[in-house]
Amino acid sequence: MRGIAVLAICCALGSAVVAAGSSASALARCKAPQLKLKAGLQGATQSLLGTVLVANRSARACALPVAPRRVTLVIGTQVLPALTVRMSPGPPGTPTRRVPAHGRVTVGVQWRNWCGAPRGNVRLRIGLTIYNSETQRVSAGVVRTPVCVDRKHSSRVAVSRFLA
Repeated sequence: MRGIAVLAICCALGSAVVAAGSSASALARCKAPQLKLKAGLQGATQSLLGTVLVANRSARACALPVAPRRVTLVIGTQVLPALTVRMSPGPPGTPTRRVPAHGRVTVGVQWRNWCGAPRGNVRLRIGLTIYNSETQRVSAGVVRTPVCVDRKHSSRVAVSRFLA
């Protein structure tokens, strides 16, 4: 009976030590309000290509998913119907799933095949969906929409992993 009591105490203490260690090393997920974006896109072959800088405004590091779930493109008040896909290969950099306190990471973005309206030079805003919430949308400035290559296919926005 005494052996069972000692075993129970050892198991309880071991669980407490493991739980304390894991909570110290686990990061909270990044939340949209603590992140600030800065976007820059420019013309590339039949597309717009660039990066979005993701800055952590808080005093605590936070965890990111592998890549944004969705890239939202907005012209005026119109959210553009564009399919988000993974960029392969992505821009050079070290993949990361962590944003340090007051630190920043980048993500590559490439927009292709825009057959909708408006066309030509437009003021574009971009937002990222990280986990289940969208960041505040920011201006990417005046850009020229990508060319319409094939009306049968959706407009696509390729997005890279988060890069340190």
